[in-house]
Amino acid sequence: MKNIYTQESGRSMIEMLGVLAIIGVLSVGGIAGYSQAMAKYKVSKTTDQIQTMVTNIRTLFSSQKNYDGLTTGNTQLLYSAGILTDENCPDSSSCSVPMNPYGGTVLINYTQDDMSRSKRGFAVAYNGLPSDACVRLASQNWGDAASGLIAVEAKSTTTTITNDKQIPAEALATAGATVSYAKNANIPVSFEAATKGCGTGGSASSLTLYYK
Repeated sequence: MKNIYTQESGRSMIEMLGVLAIIGVLSVGGIAGYSQAMAKYKVSKTTDQIQTMVTNIRTLFSSQKNYDGLTTGNTQLLYSAGILTDENCPDSSSCSVPMNPYGGTVLINYTQDDMSRSKRGFAVAYNGLPSDACVRLASQNWGDAASGLIAVEAKSTTTTITNDKQIPAEALATAGATVSYAKNANIPVSFEAATKGCGTGGSASSLTLYYK
């Protein structure tokens, strides 16, 4: 009787370990699947946010001569105008530091256009992006020259937008800072160019879109 009991106990232990191993594999697979789904969700959410911002900015300033006054230095005004929303402003209307879905900052400012005309363009920048998300975002179709898009800039570091900034010179597939112009038919940005610009393995990349 003792031998039978011992064999059954041993078999039960092996079966239990097998069940635990299967559960572990399924758990790892579930976590990986969740991570992939969350990554896609954040890219989609970021895309929607930027497209909405650009549309609202161009609509709001359509009757103006230029984009003077458009700056995240005045976040409360941008929030009141609907350019920034509760998604970007954890502290609601005060909106001291606009945030993106990755926890990085959102910058909006008036710039020169592609003909160097003062205040005739604007830029929207998202800082603090994981490099893989930066690549996906940079290589999306953000429009063409007819849509008002001037350029797409992808960097492996954070960026700033100064008042009336000049549009950076085109620099295709450059390590650390890729700039592609819509008027030269280099939009969407190629995957190779986006990867070189955004870098790999980092979490402080940035994407800047220039419009007029």
